[in-house]
Amino acid sequence: PMNSIFLKKGFTIIEVVITVAIISLIPVIVISNFPKIKFQFALSRAVHAFAQEVRSVRDLALSSDEYTDSFGVVQPINGYGIHINLSTLGNKKYIIYADKKPGNSMYDELDYIVKTVNFSGTEPGIIIKDLQGVVGNKVSINFSPPLPFTAIETLDAEQVQVGIIFSVASDNTKTKVVSVNKSGLIETQ
Repeated sequence: PMNSIFLKKGFTIIEVVITVAIISLIPVIVISNFPKIKFQFALSRAVHAFAQEVRSVRDLALSSDEYTDSFGVVQPINGYGIHINLSTLGNKKYIIYADKKPGNSMYDELDYIVKTVNFSGTEPGIIIKDLQGVVGNKVSINFSPPLPFTAIETLDAEQVQVGIIFSVASDNTKTKVVSVNKSGLIETQ
């Protein structure tokens, strides 16, 4: 009967104190890393949103949707595209455009602007850091029906794809890339 006291199952006070200490440390660790985690999520959202916009533009061209201007007039077009110019638009904006017929498979002042996307309001702290595979600091990714045919303006002669590099503004080492190749394949890395 005396030995039965020592055989009872339960927690010692030391085990309870250690458990409470560990549980108390978890929120401290999470809260201290919150800004970094917040920017990583914002970077992922910005990259995902951009890739979805490129897919939507490709789908518009594939479906041969007509462009209706702000006055309700259907305008003749030769496809849709996305234009990025780090010099004139900055590193937080890009343009979705309709390529006015006869079409030149790139953005110019004659094309119709479908919308300008400014992600500084939705994803503050995220920028377009750079463009890979192009000559200069601008690119137009244009999709023309019926297949759709993919044209990438300013693509370097040896390249088959463009990479749009997104980054956390305060830490340029945190990057994600959206790649679009000449066959219209869109990938995120």
